[in-house]
Amino acid sequence: MGRQRAANTRWGRAGLHLFLGLTSFLTVAPFIWVVFTSFKPSTEIVTETPRLLPAVWTLENYLKLPQVAPFLRFFLNSIIVSGVSTFFIALGSAACGYVFAKYRFRGRDFLFGLVIATILIPLQTYIVPLYLLTWKLKWINTYQGLIFPLIIMSSGIFFLRQNIMSIPDALIDAARVDGASEWRVFFSIILPLSISPIAAISIVNWVYTWSLFIWPLIVANSTEMFTMELGLMYFQREYAVDYGGIMAACVITLLPVLVVFLIFRTRIIEGVAFTGIKR
Repeated sequence: MGRQRAANTRWGRAGLHLFLGLTSFLTVAPFIWVVFTSFKPSTEIVTETPRLLPAVWTLENYLKLPQVAPFLRFFLNSIIVSGVSTFFIALGSAACGYVFAKYRFRGRDFLFGLVIATILIPLQTYIVPLYLLTWKLKWINTYQGLIFPLIIMSSGIFFLRQNIMSIPDALIDAARVDGASEWRVFFSIILPLSISPIAAISIVNWVYTWSLFIWPLIVANSTEMFTMELGLMYFQREYAVDYGGIMAACVITLLPVLVVFLIFRTRIIEGVAFTGIKR
């Protein structure tokens, strides 16, 4: 029985690893194809028999990017929008999570339920009133208009609340007894003990805002305010599509997201694990 159980365990692990390896390959394969395609000349991209590796390696697709559109400006705009949005998300989610986790007031659970309910509402359902509000504020074609809907993250509030609930109340009460203000408690105790979940939601928000397309398309009316996602439209003409240029622009667009994820990937795991901890 012991040997049979050990054999079943080994076969089970082998099957699990095989499944995970296959799904990982299917996930990564499109990105590998994009990278190699970006180094192909136009004559090799659309062929009867597709090839993964280019027969002739070329940097033409990358060198022509500044000639097609101001991609450096697009890249800077994406950095500004994602960076400012992530800063407000991290600080605001931590503050709201602290309030919902440690403060007792009437209607707290109802308000928290409303916050959680907004996770189920997609942007497309309220994009028209949001645009009208942005227009009345005269924020169309501005950084404020691009960032305005991206400074609140309901799931981030939930993650931070779950983590902050695990912080002992005695630690906060001791700081108050020593004369610390609520802001001092927040910045000196709550934030340092919430680094992992803050880093996790920051990465998730960075990836989301970096790849956002619909809202910048509506708000940005001039080329100077376009983000990297909108810049990809320059390669799709009326009767033809420059696939090589699109692949090169996609690689440049994916690099910041990939670098941030690889650097802070362990923080994502720690942050998600913390959400299941309670007092």
